[in-house]
Amino acid sequence: MEAAEIRTQIKQIIGKVSGLDPARIGDQDTLRDDLNLDSLSLLEIGVDVDLAFKLELPDERYKEIDSLPAMVDLVQQRLGELTAQPQAMHAQA
Repeated sequence: MEAAEIRTQIKQIIGKVSGLDPARIGDQDTLRDDLNLDSLSLLEIGVDVDLAFKLELPDERYKEIDSLPAMVDLVQQRLGELTAQPQAMHAQA
């Protein structure tokens, strides 16, 4: 999945949780400073992102995310890990 596609989907989630227009969320925005999101909103965004992308990450991983680019990076990294796992299992068999 491409970064732009992930970013667009995350912006939609942030917009849904925060009431912000996703089109007004900048690609480099920080979640707390630029978007003024509180801890509860950040947790809800993390849970929704996790469900949307089927990442199966603990909530604690989202507490360290402070910007939209960091969220996109986390999703890309985890999706890469998840696609590599089945291949690694077949290699061991």
